[in-house]
Amino acid sequence: MRVSYEWLKEYIDPGLSAEELAELLTFAGVEAGAVETFGTALPMVVVGEIKAMEPHPGRSNLTLVDTDIGGTTLKIVCGAKNMQIGDKVPTARPGAELPGGRKIEEVDIHGVSSPGMLCSAQELGLELGLEDEILILDGDSKTGEPVDQLLGFGDQVIVLELTPDRPDCLSMIGVAHEVAALTGRKVRMPRLSPPEKGPDLEDIIAVNIEDSELCSRYTARAVEGIEISKSPLWLQLRLLKAGIRPINNVVDITNYVMWEFGQPLHAFDLELLNSSEILVRKAGKGEKVVTLDGIERTLSPEALVITDGRRPVALAGVMGGEDTEINNATQKVLIEAASFNPTSIRRTARQFNLPSEASQRFEKGVNPEAVTWSQDRAALLMHELAGGRVLRGLVDRNEAPSRESRIMVDPGKISRVLGLELDKKVVVDLLSRLDFKINETDQGSLDITVPLRRGDVQIEEDIIEEVARLYGYDKIPVTLPRGELLGNVKSYEEKVHDLVRDVMAACGYYECITYSFINPAALSRLRFPDDDPRTKPVPVQNPFSEEQSVMRTTLLPGLLKTVRHNYSHRELNQLLFELGAVFEAGSLPLEDLPEERMKLGLAVTGQVPEPNWLVPSREADFFAVKGALETLFHRLQVEEVTFIPAAMPFSHPARCAVIKAGGEELGYLGQVHPDVAEAWEIDQPVTVCEIDLPLLCAKANLVPRVVPLPRFPAAKRDLAIVVPREIPAEKLETAIREAGGELVSQVNLFDLYEGKQIPSGKRSLAYSITFRRDEGTLTEAEINQAQDNIEKALFELGAVLRS
Repeated sequence: MRVSYEWLKEYIDPGLSAEELAELLTFAGVEAGAVETFGTALPMVVVGEIKAMEPHPGRSNLTLVDTDIGGTTLKIVCGAKNMQIGDKVPTARPGAELPGGRKIEEVDIHGVSSPGMLCSAQELGLELGLEDEILILDGDSKTGEPVDQLLGFGDQVIVLELTPDRPDCLSMIGVAHEVAALTGRKVRMPRLSPPEKGPDLEDIIAVNIEDSELCSRYTARAVEGIEISKSPLWLQLRLLKAGIRPINNVVDITNYVMWEFGQPLHAFDLELLNSSEILVRKAGKGEKVVTLDGIERTLSPEALVITDGRRPVALAGVMGGEDTEINNATQKVLIEAASFNPTSIRRTARQFNLPSEASQRFEKGVNPEAVTWSQDRAALLMHELAGGRVLRGLVDRNEAPSRESRIMVDPGKISRVLGLELDKKVVVDLLSRLDFKINETDQGSLDITVPLRRGDVQIEEDIIEEVARLYGYDKIPVTLPRGELLGNVKSYEEKVHDLVRDVMAACGYYECITYSFINPAALSRLRFPDDDPRTKPVPVQNPFSEEQSVMRTTLLPGLLKTVRHNYSHRELNQLLFELGAVFEAGSLPLEDLPEERMKLGLAVTGQVPEPNWLVPSREADFFAVKGALETLFHRLQVEEVTFIPAAMPFSHPARCAVIKAGGEELGYLGQVHPDVAEAWEIDQPVTVCEIDLPLLCAKANLVPRVVPLPRFPAAKRDLAIVVPREIPAEKLETAIREAGGELVSQVNLFDLYEGKQIPSGKRSLAYSITFRRDEGTLTEAEINQAQDNIEKALFELGAVLRS
């Protein structure tokens, strides 16, 4: 928000310089980002009055202009044609320096000496008119007066960087009220009563609102007999200080009043409306409108439009339509001022990429009182500056009248929150400066009525903030915070999660964090059956896009998407893990909140470790993940873990297992089916795993287990057997431990072979068995007896010794 200091003084005299006022506003929470000086000093450029004009003797396109600059007449050669005798114009005398460094000297122009130059607006640094047009000054300008003073050069413009909760300061009147509250001075409201003549507007135009939630109020005024022209120079200069380009007197007045009151206005050419009805409604599907920028836009049913009963003539609160815009032939104007739903305006402005000062104000909320004020102000200015005649009456359709907020405040709480003792009279005085109406109740509380312009003040804490702002944050004593210090003790589950992260990182895995919102198409690519609960995700009510439209039911989509992204950037070797929540709906649509469960997800592909000269690499496959999981289970002391072959919808049929601990299913592990991997655009094998963390936490033991070093030597025996392929190695290891009893301390499978020397359907397994006894050294007989028992147990399973 750009606030001209000279313009602001029309409504209030701050009694401070612009810099002091900017500092005061900033300390009160209305940040002034900068104080800019409008224009540059123009010494030797003065007001000149044209006394006579004659053709140049040598050039028909040039004119000799006798210019009185206050007691001295200069004959200046000029090429512009827009001035006439009696006009007041900026005259640069020899020695003047214009913006951009151009220096003016007396020069000979085709045989005629020209002691100076008549200036255009651009030559003075103003974005007004055309480059070949001389700037015509107001007729009451004093000859010889410095032009920079006349144009308000040197005026300070305070640039406010407002937070979204202070839309009241998006207007000169709103800023004036803020300054009044900070300085204790009074606000002077501009004139608001236009003279009315002619028929009653209610007999000429009807206003109807179809959706009162999107448009709670719509008002209309009409002015006829308008003469379209340039705005007075003072108005154009004020708009330039606000950062708005002047167009013509009618459009400029609507922008001027918007900056004055914060209420956006729109002016229609009344004679270009196809009917006598203004209808505010949602757009029809595929309906089109050509906006003021000349672009035809196809509307969606969510867009709110202003129609003339037959066709859209404006995008409500965003931009008007080209068919009814103000033009040089306009004589009758219909002025619109309305209250629109902020969310609707924001959606439409973003959809069509049409951000504007008007849409910004509607998005943040406008003062309901300013609707009629701005109508009256605009009509009055069109009467005075465009020669218009204001028709009688104001058409006002107010579907939801606004009411002032009432808040009960405990004065004692204000002191407790701010940490200082404030007398009740001080609080009442401060709030009264904001035009808050205050009544004291019998219980000593303050019953406060908040004016409509301060829609951001809704609760008791807002009142306390206003007291703090006006009292002065710098006056509030600095105190150290007091309170009970609580230890930051992690929960059991958090400790388990931290340990899981540590173990996975130690195994060479990298943690990734993916979005909890996913594309539902990702679940279909995993080929879950229709009755699988994972195919029924919770939909997001207002998704950013289809890519994040449902809540994930599994970690796999995020992990596979990460693998694909890395793979597309030629990162072929990946070991990834993630700890994240999945969301399971009891029923859809939701009757209760979905269950949120933490999961551990793993995804590996490529080779492990990274290829190097010292350690050979191998494929990061099912067994690589199984090894990492066994390390994790061992560290967490999870016992009785088994891997049971079972196919998943998305897995390779022969390379997948369900993981159980103590008979309860912890999760699954498996290689992704090649067709599924191809659907994810991954051209090499990928193995994934998902573990239920709450169940893992229930079975984990974080108390370290300490085993003393053995006191007696061990004996090792190797045993090679041939067994049917369908017998899992885990079953054989269990048989070895049970048969060997307490003497077997360790069993390692160190070789697996299938080849020509092994019968079809069988495989050779070689085990290294370590025997040890804590009470003493084992004898050869004890070891032989244990091995005989082991061999008998294996024979019963169908094994034979390999010769």
